[in-house]
Formats: sequence, C-alpha cells, structure tokens
Amino acid sequence: MTADSTTKFTRYSLLLAILIASGTAGYMAIEKNWSWLDALYMTITTLATVGFGEVHPLSTPGRIFTMFLIVGGVGVLLYILSDFAQVLANTDIRKFFGRRRMKERIRKLKSHQIVCGFGRTGQEVADQFQQTNVPFVVIEESLDLTQRALEKGMLVISGDATNDEVLQEANVEQAEGIVCTLPDDAANTFIALAARGFNENIVIVCRAANPGAEAKMRRAGAHTVISPYIIAGRRMASAVTHPLVLEFLDVAMHNTGFDLRLEQIAITAGSELVGKSLRDANIKAMSGAMILAVNQNGNMEMNPSPEVTFHGGDVLIALGANEELTRLAKLASSK
Repeated sequence: MTADSTTKFTRYSLLLAILIASGTAGYMAIEKNWSWLDALYMTITTLATVGFGEVHPLSTPGRIFTMFLIVGGVGVLLYILSDFAQVLANTDIRKFFGRRRMKERIRKLKSHQIVCGFGRTGQEVADQFQQTNVPFVVIEESLDLTQRALEKGMLVISGDATNDEVLQEANVEQAEGIVCTLPDDAANTFIALAARGFNENIVIVCRAANPGAEAKMRRAGAHTVISPYIIAGRRMASAVTHPLVLEFLDVAMHNTGFDLRLEQIAITAGSELVGKSLRDANIKAMSGAMILAVNQNGNMEMNPSPEVTFHGGDVLIALGANEELTRLAKLASSK
C-alpha cells in the first residue's frame, strides 16, 4: 500500500467514526428514552441499509433525522467504500501484472547473467552489468534490497538463491554465467554446485570471505573465486608502490568518462584471422585495438609473440576504444 493509500485510509476511517458517532449522538438527543446501544444499533443498521427495522418506534423528529442520515450518511459511506476499494484494487492489479510481466521477461532470458545477492558486492556487479547493457537477473531474499533493485529498473526475483526452484525461475539452464555474492561461503558453494548441476556450461564466479573456502568452491564447479579482502589488499599495496599502473587499470576498466576498455573477443571458425599469425593479421592497423593476450585451448599467452597463429575458438584479450573493439569483433567473426 502506498503512502497516498495509507493517508486515504486514515482519513476515511476518521470520517466514518465521526459519522457513526454523530448518528448515535443524534438519536440519543432526539429519542430521550433510548440507550447509547440502541442509538448505535440504529445508526449502524441505517448506514448499512440492512433494513432490520427500528429498535423502538421513531418520533417524527427521529424519522426526519433518519432520512437525512440515509441520504447524507449512506452516500458518504458508499463513496468511502468504493473509493478505497478502487485504490486497493488498482494497487493489487498493478502489482499483479507487474510481477507477471517481470516473470515473462525473465523466462525469455537467454545467455544472461545471474547475480545472487544484492548486498554491496552484488550491487556493484549489477551496476556494471546495467552500465554495459549485459542482460541479467538479480536474486535477493531481503525485501528492502529487492525493492532497491526494482527501483533501479532491474529484473529481480525475491527468494533464496540456494533454492533450486528459485534458480530455475531465474532460467539458470539458459544462463551464461552466475555470480555468487552472498556473505556466507557455504551458501555460495551450494549455489555453485546447484548451478553446475542445472547447466554444465555456465561460468560460475564466487565471492569468498575466508581463504579456506576457495578450494571447496572450485570443487563445487566455480571457475573463479574472488576474495574482496585479498583484492582490496593488493590494490592498496599497488596504490602505494605503482600508483600510475593502478590509475591506468582504473581508467581502462572502470572509468566511464574515457572511451577505453578491456574486452575478450572469440575468434570464430570462419574468421579471416584463422590461420594467420599475429604479425600477418596486422590487427593494430586493421582495427586499432591492442592485443594483450591470447587464450588457446585454455592456455593463456600474455604479451603474445608475433608468430602466434590464430585458430577458431581462440579468445583475444584486447584493449581499445569502443569503435576499435567493434572493428576487432567484426574481424574475429565469420566472413
């Protein structure tokens, strides 16, 4: 119920109480031999229009008062009830259809990301996905955090991410990746295990509060395990010893004010790059992007040799502006 609905409810309740009290007082003032209970009963039956009959024979002034109470009081009462019922109906209908539309949008998601938990870490992940137009859905158990995600225009499922039915509602079978950001290591491990059971190709990234949990998460199926404390410590050390390097990475990875980012781009089997070496492909001149690493069959070659030969399925780690990376993606795709 909205604040406006609550205000209306309070105002109408007060008006109804005044109406009943006025009717009761009126009957007691007109019909001298009536008790307060008789007057209250007559007021309620008159306003409710149930027609049970008079408690005692009414005097002429009593009948006149009853007619005014019927015309005025019943009219006001019906207005109050109809308006408040409409407010409740509209609120419920909006929520109902809103939930149905969101469930339908989630059901249609494919190759999307799932963010389990909308705490501080989860919010950062979701914000990054939203800024880069990556399709995703958030799973959050807290109603307050769920509302916060909804206010940001995100797709949200209110529920426990460790529940198999909730993961299925997030369309985990069709998801490309899942990020487990819950503060409980055991819960993140369980989610990783469940997600791997539903989708053997899904990329799983887990947050680990305790260093000892990393091995368990990897055994459960996590590809990457990240400890916020270790990352924070390394960044703080780098900020002291290599401040320019850290500044460069921040610009390349996180600063939306600069048109520069790191991207991974897969080479398809029909690409013109297949069979060519890094030197012969002349990627820098063709696209403007800089190749920092090449992943071939799971082996990452940093600062690759000019003689490295590209194959279908290789993944390029490239640095460049958005237009440069777009041109590189076209080179890496089928002719």
